[in-house]
Amino acid sequence: MDDNMTLECFLSLLDRAEAVMEEDNLFENNIEFEYSVKDKEKEAVVEYSEDISSCHKCQACLDRTIFAEPILNPNPKILFVSPMPEGTTIFSSLSNSYFYKWISAINLTRRDIALTSLIKCPVKSFSKETADICKDHLRSEMINLKPKTMVLLGQDVSSYMLRRSGDMDSVFRKRKFSVNSTPVFCTYSPLDLVNNRALRGPIWEDLQFIASFLELGEKK
Repeated sequence: MDDNMTLECFLSLLDRAEAVMEEDNLFENNIEFEYSVKDKEKEAVVEYSEDISSCHKCQACLDRTIFAEPILNPNPKILFVSPMPEGTTIFSSLSNSYFYKWISAINLTRRDIALTSLIKCPVKSFSKETADICKDHLRSEMINLKPKTMVLLGQDVSSYMLRRSGDMDSVFRKRKFSVNSTPVFCTYSPLDLVNNRALRGPIWEDLQFIASFLELGEKK
């Protein structure tokens, strides 16, 4: 066994050991998904989650203490994509509180949505180099989940995914884009709101814009 394969095996074992110690349900039949793994489509989502949680393609995995668990409901009305985990979870408790207020405001529930991050491990700052390594994971999530719509959260992930430069107001907000034939919208991230409460108005406008699109789709 060569050195790279040995390291891969070792890191994978460490991840699984830490998951057990932290009682991480990613390595069990997680009731969060609320379905039987006998369903092949949904079973593939669970298997994918297990694969990505033990990824060691870059140095970022060395600072990962536990995998930031996404919400992987198949066929969601919206797949929300954040830039990266805010720590051991995709959102901090305050960001998470804001996020669920957002989806409630447009009459969605946890079962209606999926939530993931472009960069899968907690990192100090967003970088194109790390996103380039992680982008195949997001592509696999899109293929497996088949979301009806995607919402990109924040400047970094919006710029990267849509390959456009410019600020949120002039380039990304209140516009419909497309990624692999999936309609895509952009707004600020919950962390942006934590750092700047003045964004409440713009975010509300974005949510109404997205909700109008979802309503039109349901009426067709």
